[in-house]
Amino acid sequence: MTLSREEQKAEHSSLAAQIKHNFKENKFTNVDPMQAQKVKDAESDRDLKQKYAWWFIGILVVQLLIMNAVLVLVGLAKLQFEEWTLNLYMAGTLAEVFGVILVITKNLFPTKP
Repeated sequence: MTLSREEQKAEHSSLAAQIKHNFKENKFTNVDPMQAQKVKDAESDRDLKQKYAWWFIGILVVQLLIMNAVLVLVGLAKLQFEEWTLNLYMAGTLAEVFGVILVITKNLFPTKP
């Protein structure tokens, strides 16, 4: 059942008048006493997730910088590795980076059911 535009306006103005009346009379709806604690827990959880995410990102940046430095030094013939060793090192480092990113996205930011 749909309301006409005039009926919707009347309903909204009635609701607004009721809210204004309750506000003037200091009548408010009851709030869950644990609501403030739930909000505080959610904020601290979000802050902790943010700190962990920044630490993981910092570790990944350092790891990728070291990997790129090794690659440049091998290219400049400052370091000597067998080809398979260098390939294994690069592949392992990239796999570790993607694994850490997967851990960040799955555990720090879980999907909602």
